[in-house]
Amino acid sequence: MRILIIGNAGEREPGRRYYSVERKLANGFIRNGHSVWFFSDRDVARAGTILRSSRAGRGAANAKFLDAARNYAPQGIVFAHACLIATETLAQAKAGGARLAQICVDPLFRPVNAEFLADRARVTDATFVTTAGAALAGFSTPSNVSAFIPNPVDASVEDLRNFERGELPVDVVFAAHAGGDRPDDPRRATPRLFRQSAELACAFHGFEGTRGVYGAAYFAALGAARMGLNLNSDRAETASVAAPAQELYLYNSDRVSQLLGCGLLTLSYETNSYQELFEPGREMVFAATPEAMLGAALRFKRDDAARRRIAQAGWRKAHEAYNERIVARFVEEVLFRRSFSQTYLWPTKLW
Repeated sequence: MRILIIGNAGEREPGRRYYSVERKLANGFIRNGHSVWFFSDRDVARAGTILRSSRAGRGAANAKFLDAARNYAPQGIVFAHACLIATETLAQAKAGGARLAQICVDPLFRPVNAEFLADRARVTDATFVTTAGAALAGFSTPSNVSAFIPNPVDASVEDLRNFERGELPVDVVFAAHAGGDRPDDPRRATPRLFRQSAELACAFHGFEGTRGVYGAAYFAALGAARMGLNLNSDRAETASVAAPAQELYLYNSDRVSQLLGCGLLTLSYETNSYQELFEPGREMVFAATPEAMLGAALRFKRDDAARRRIAQAGWRKAHEAYNERIVARFVEEVLFRRSFSQTYLWPTKLW
């Protein structure tokens, strides 16, 4: 089967986000035996105008996408955000016989994301979000069903095994990919508390004046650490922050797959109910407050054998149950309304 994936290939900064979810899904479809063509809407838009502006090149990107759809004649079109391709353009491509799936790895408690998904759901056949539960009902249409997907782990990307290493220079790492220096970002509270501990060697990137790390440098930063903070942006960090529970259920950024997939002991908050996917104290460590998370980090700093044991179990679960091939297969089966070929270890209700 031919799968056309629309996403951001990041040619403006080549290799900077080689670990993006759309790249992993492309790998998953290929490894499942499908032909994949990757269409980078932002890069095509920039190349379509002398101004090198994605906004100015929007028309060119839409025309080129339709060319790609005609030339490649995909059975499935899977797009991750792809905000430059108009909903009406997607409808034109669908008229050629392709089924359409949209992927969203951003939180639904940002209204712009929910509005964007709802607009696309007018023409799509399936919507996949890294948030689960009743929040997905808002995207149900006569043609569209919605489902949860976990952030996929890819062994060719998350290729570290930090649980095998006892001598590591960093105890706790946190890397903010965007917004980590905003005064209103609630993720600031936890790293600040950790920095007060003289016992922990911490490396925080993209935080309070420190530069963010991307590409291979990001994975080098992960590779130096025993533990990683899985902190989600905006209102998802702690139970004390008011937010509709249905907009937080199982939501996590792709950071969680990178930490688990590289074999770090992953410290996360209970708010998002990720305890349903990873067993507390055996595969991940969960806390209700920043103080409790700091206490857990200190405990596993002193008990490295336990740190390595839990990190290895989480690494194994992530690679076995939530890898790119399994997630891509789920997307395919939902998109084409096929019976599930296996038991998936996440909520599979279609909304």
